[in-house]
Amino acid sequence: MDEEPLYVNAKQYHRILKRRVARARLEELHRLSKERKPYLHESRHRHAMRRPRGPGGRFLTAEEVQAMERQKVEEGENAEEFETTEGAENTEVQLAVE
Repeated sequence: MDEEPLYVNAKQYHRILKRRVARARLEELHRLSKERKPYLHESRHRHAMRRPRGPGGRFLTAEEVQAMERQKVEEGENAEEFETTEGAENTEVQLAVE
């Protein structure tokens, strides 16, 4: 896997390097576990898991969520019209109501 350069905030770069040195020193002294928790705050994790995501895992904005909902509604209306025209030979047409 090719590693691409990691871009960081220029003002935070010095502190990031200092934190890496401190972490390496603590790992050498066996005071710090090399295995990190998957996440720090349970409530933030649950909130993030409920948020809708787009392709690539990016969180969607409110406008993008509304656009997706409108698209689903339009697709549903088109599907109902298709069902009624295809099933014209049947005398009864059942529509699923949610």
